[in-house]
Amino acid sequence: MQTPKEHTRREILNAAKEEFIQMGFEKASMRTIAKKAKVSTSNIYNYFENKEHLLIEILNPVLSGLEKAFDFISQPNYFEKRFNDSYETWKERFDIGLNYVDNHRDIFTLLLLKSQGSSLEDFPDTLLSRLTALNFEQYKHFKEANPNYKGDVSEFAIRNILSFFLNIFVQMIRQNISKSEMLLYEDSMLKFLHFGYKGAIASNLN
Repeated sequence: MQTPKEHTRREILNAAKEEFIQMGFEKASMRTIAKKAKVSTSNIYNYFENKEHLLIEILNPVLSGLEKAFDFISQPNYFEKRFNDSYETWKERFDIGLNYVDNHRDIFTLLLLKSQGSSLEDFPDTLLSRLTALNFEQYKHFKEANPNYKGDVSEFAIRNILSFFLNIFVQMIRQNISKSEMLLYEDSMLKFLHFGYKGAIASNLN
């Protein structure tokens, strides 16, 4: 059972999410948030340091989920394992991502479309840069561990492959594409990713 303080905190977060999605972070009003939450503006600061803190708390379920995913793909040999996986395994992973974005659509809308003026306004580029650095480092370790590998894939190429993958989900939110529509496009997009990725990297293995 929620305590009065927990209830008030939840009401403030709900009101802030509604205000941020309606107005965007930059134009959102703390006074309006207070009015929607039925508290005084000063009372909000008993729970949250500022408007940015409110935004981070609202986005935390997705941000922490993405960090867990990042930790998973940072495990040793993940890079090599990925291109040895079958198309069906890639599809299973894609479906997990698709369901995750669809189930948190309101939070992803806030993160990708409404966070201008906050520290997270460049989140897609920041995430892409992190993923690129990780994958390129894993790729270099893979080359060292596989002396028969004759290929040379650039960091630029890896960044663009990853950019295509991430942009699928970004455009799902930006264009408000339903999950059912995404499933219609899934096969063609995944074939491009799966076989293009292997063509660029794994085909050079002897």
